[in-house]
Amino acid sequence: MLDRAIRNAAAVCLALLAAGGCRAGLWSDTAHEPTATVAADRPRAAPKTIPLELVFVRHEEHDPVLRDELWNLADEQVFDESLRRRLRANGLRAGVITAQLPPHLADRFLPPSVSPGETLPAALPDNPALVRHVLRLLPGRSSDVMAATGLEELVLLEHDGDGVRGKTYRDASTLVALRAWPAADGRVRLSLSPTIKHGPVERSWVGEEGMFRLEAGQRRDALAGLSCEATVPTGSMIIVGCVGEPASTAGDALFRDRAGARAGQRLLAIRPVPHEQSLDPMFAPVAAAEGEER
Repeated sequence: MLDRAIRNAAAVCLALLAAGGCRAGLWSDTAHEPTATVAADRPRAAPKTIPLELVFVRHEEHDPVLRDELWNLADEQVFDESLRRRLRANGLRAGVITAQLPPHLADRFLPPSVSPGETLPAALPDNPALVRHVLRLLPGRSSDVMAATGLEELVLLEHDGDGVRGKTYRDASTLVALRAWPAADGRVRLSLSPTIKHGPVERSWVGEEGMFRLEAGQRRDALAGLSCEATVPTGSMIIVGCVGEPASTAGDALFRDRAGARAGQRLLAIRPVPHEQSLDPMFAPVAAAEGEER
């Protein structure tokens, strides 16, 4: 009888231990199951784009405001001396403006206002004084900012440290290949590369992210020695334009018009914009900014 009682007690203990072990195992599985389910059901975060405002401002050849006064506010020292020399030798200059523009300069980056009762023109002019675009770039993804198109023949003299090289392009367009990356402190790193597209449209295989795709387009010649890169605070801007007398330089090809009513220069301004900020207006006059702080 005693042996039978001991055996029965031992059997009960083993049953309880087995049941407890199963419950412990189920609890452990249950604890991890919601985590796996939530991770699987959680939607992937969409890649954040970088909003940029681009403005082309057309002005006369010897405009004292945009040729002199504006550049006095620009910091060209953000680029090293060798790059600044190459840019100037090829008719280009670039700088970063972090200061608030005075009202008469800020007005040059805003579209003309319409008086009450005045109607807008039925058609846009062929050579508007100001063109604005808003881009949202993926980090590191290139976007073409077109400067001039439809050039039947483009003669370019490229100056490097060893001399001058000349080349003629047919059916050409000039552009700035623009890339942007977000910086950890809220600023934006911008890369600008002057580029020429030319020749007939061709098909070619392009490799990207481990895959190949067939694309149709013109040949591209990047003027690698004239590429510039700067980290720009949000709300500030980088400006690029041409310098020197008219010649067959990269600055002329990108930013100078010589024919008829379109004769003159163009200035490109690029401004990173905070996601929460309205994109209009682009540059607030100093007086308006001070009034908002009050």
